[in-house]
Amino acid sequence: MDLADLKRISDCMEHGNLRDSQGFFQKAIAAYDHALAIDPEDADAWYNKGQTLFKMGKTEEAVGCFEIATRLYLGE
Repeated sequence: MDLADLKRISDCMEHGNLRDSQGFFQKAIAAYDHALAIDPEDADAWYNKGQTLFKMGKTEEAVGCFEIATRLYLGE
């Protein structure tokens, strides 16, 4: 992964966080998914996606994201 990829991930995360805070949950999910397409091992993106899914009432999907994030945070 190069610097350009890291910048794109950062931009996606910032966009997702903004959209989440505005209540545009689908757009937030799309931004986190874009970050995950670049780096599927980005624990923060998985966690944030889980948070947004939870706000949407999609508990099972959220738990799945949290489990992935936890494994990545722990280096498993």
